Amino acid sequence: MRYYPAFLCLALFAVNATARAQTGADAAKPYATLDRQAVTYRGPVSSAEKEPPGQPAVIGMVLPLQGTQQAEGKAFLAAAQLAIQEEQARGILPDGRRLDLVVRDESGQWGQASTEILKLFDQNQALAIVTSSNGTSAHLAEQIATKLSIPILTLSSDPSTTETNVPWLFRLGPSDIDQARAFCQRIYASKDGIAFGSAPARQRVLLIAQTDHDGRTGAAEFEKIAKRFGAVPPTRFELDNSPQSLRTLQDLLRTTELDAVVVWTDAPSADAVLSLIRSSRPSAPVFLSRKAAQLNAVFGRPALSSQFAQAPTNRALFTVDAPFPIASASTGTFRQRYIAQTGMTPSLAANDAYEAVRLLAAALRVTGANRVLLRDYLANQGNGQESSTSMPFDPAGNSLREFSVVQLQSTDRASTP
Repeated sequence: MRYYPAFLCLALFAVNATARAQTGADAAKPYATLDRQAVTYRGPVSSAEKEPPGQPAVIGMVLPLQGTQQAEGKAFLAAAQLAIQEEQARGILPDGRRLDLVVRDESGQWGQASTEILKLFDQNQALAIVTSSNGTSAHLAEQIATKLSIPILTLSSDPSTTETNVPWLFRLGPSDIDQARAFCQRIYASKDGIAFGSAPARQRVLLIAQTDHDGRTGAAEFEKIAKRFGAVPPTRFELDNSPQSLRTLQDLLRTTELDAVVVWTDAPSADAVLSLIRSSRPSAPVFLSRKAAQLNAVFGRPALSSQFAQAPTNRALFTVDAPFPIASASTGTFRQRYIAQTGMTPSLAANDAYEAVRLLAAALRVTGANRVLLRDYLANQGNGQESSTSMPFDPAGNSLREFSVVQLQSTDRASTP
């Protein structure tokens, strides 16, 4: 027993020596690595599964057809119907199916969008679904897409919809991060445009954010990127759309020195905000988030457009955009037909809806009525026969387009300033 302590010390020394030896290169090397593509979950649908023979190839949409966003929903609907008519005129798909469009109303109590998306999948056998710019609806669609394995093309700008890497979700337009980066570059780094003087980062910016999910998310992204530019923190005003909130905003506009205003609200709220800016700060450059610009400014609202066009100091009205891959939605046949049908020029909402339907139809003409092949094609991963090079998405669903600030004009389209 008198040798036991010495033996124990010797054993501990050996263990420590081994541990020290493992702190070198071997310890830094991982035990194993996983191929993320190999373990990506794509749902229970097999790649060979198709829709029943003779079934129309349905593109589904969920839109706000009632409530405060009704005008946006109607603009989406009119444009989508024109797009599907054009595609139907081109003839049937190679597999003999006829393209069709089914639209359901997302308006109502929370969760209504989920119910309508399920109906599009189960009752209408939709091959893909387009959602509006509403971030809440996009998140509900994201959850359903994961469980049911159906491609979702969303117009929501919430960056978290693609950060989760759900392989069935794709965003057509810019994310909040894309918009915030473009706005900050224009406001804080520009030498000849909006920025004044020799210190662009000192610009005094009023950030108007709606008190909902999309407004808070967008405003937070703008603040984060402005901080990276070393800018003076923007003055943030949270708008709840009450009369008192609007009066407080008007007082702030009148009493605060401003170099630019950023508006991160929905389109109806942006109408009221732009009216206050027009009366209080007519010369201030205004940057509208895509959701705020869906109906405002130039497109689809002749009265508001003409008021801005009459005031030269109010022409500095901007949003974020990029060229569309298929065709310019604000020119040519679509624009003429849209005006003939609605009596209004196409809004940004109408442009987006038109391009979404045209893009999905173009993909279906290659893949046929197969959700898995359609998903892979949208992600530029081929369709089993050929490789897709025209779809504007990466495998995670992020848009591959180059977004930049464009100026909204009274000539029915946006242009790069």
